[in-house]
Amino acid sequence: MSYVPLRLKYKVGTRESQLALVQTESVISQLRTFFPKVEYEIIKIKTTGDKNLLTPLANIGDKGLFTKELENELDKQTIDFVVHSLKDVPSTSLPPNMVIGAILERADPRDAVVIAPWRSEKSLSELPAGSVIGTSSTRRIAQLKLNYPQFSYKNIRGNMNTRWEKLSNQELGYDAMIVAVAGFQRLNWADRISEIIEPERILYAIGQGALGIECRHNDHDTIRMLSVLNHEPTVVRCVAERAFLKRIEGGCSIPNAVRTEYHGKNLTINGILLNLDGSRSVKGHIENLDLTIPVTTPIPSFLVSSTDEDVLSSTEDETQPVRKTFKRKRVDSDADSSLSPSISMKTPPLLRHFAHVCGVNINETILENAELCGTDLAVKLIQMGADSILEEIHRKVTIIPTQ
Repeated sequence: MSYVPLRLKYKVGTRESQLALVQTESVISQLRTFFPKVEYEIIKIKTTGDKNLLTPLANIGDKGLFTKELENELDKQTIDFVVHSLKDVPSTSLPPNMVIGAILERADPRDAVVIAPWRSEKSLSELPAGSVIGTSSTRRIAQLKLNYPQFSYKNIRGNMNTRWEKLSNQELGYDAMIVAVAGFQRLNWADRISEIIEPERILYAIGQGALGIECRHNDHDTIRMLSVLNHEPTVVRCVAERAFLKRIEGGCSIPNAVRTEYHGKNLTINGILLNLDGSRSVKGHIENLDLTIPVTTPIPSFLVSSTDEDVLSSTEDETQPVRKTFKRKRVDSDADSSLSPSISMKTPPLLRHFAHVCGVNINETILENAELCGTDLAVKLIQMGADSILEEIHRKVTIIPTQ
């Protein structure tokens, strides 16, 4: 029997942009097909990333640029869940008691070229040397410089409408800009896309193209309701991607990118980490042929990292690391031990999460293995020299405190 929500009305948080509202209304529309008697009220909230449109994203900081204010309202219980572009939700950490309750079917995760409407060219290769390409993404800039060193790259901030206005204003000097295909498609602006960039040239951002719904971890009712929207292939891919980014400890200031493929039981994740100008990079891939099989085999030596305490354990011979059956610790495990039996029985245990994603009704072994694939790829890149690239970036990027 399908889940029956406990409430008749839920308050939904969202950013104020047109794209954010379109995405939120789309989620609500899908929920109504399952729960026609439930009401949803949209609450608009402006975030740090929306308020500061002058500073490059890399210089504002990585922690919740487009989520912090929404999460504050979640914590105060003035809203029940938030619809995000999943790529905006930090993978390294979420605030206490916050999780991704559902991830919807992914749209096209690729990047697109949008040529200024006053130009006649139709692709990057047609633009003359010295053309100015607008993007605020260190990921895009680092990869584009490898393929198109003849161009100049200039910060362009704002929501999709604002960026389109800046591109259309010839006095501002932008010849083209790079955007997510999914965003333009959701705004019904696909006809403005000049060229789609294949992942062979530019890998995409973690979670790009997917919508994630954030809610409180102890709100079982909301998580169960949202779970009807989970799209298993998308959840599996995004768990792997988020686990990769979490272990790398990347964010807006760290040029990193992925490509994931999930067919049947097989998952492949490709990843890359670059310095800011793209002159240094490490890349690799991890493949699991059958995610339904619990991993208990020895881990390859190049994946061993003393900091991966939740991935590795030792046998009696401590020099030989082995894979243990992975069981994600619940965030309330310490608290549970201090509760009396009577209180513990009244408080339902928190649902398991994988890279902060609650994949209710999805095989947990599959999610465990997806999370391990992402973590393993990150450790592999670290062993290949990612740490020195990260150190270089941290030396060069100055974080400007927000008000």
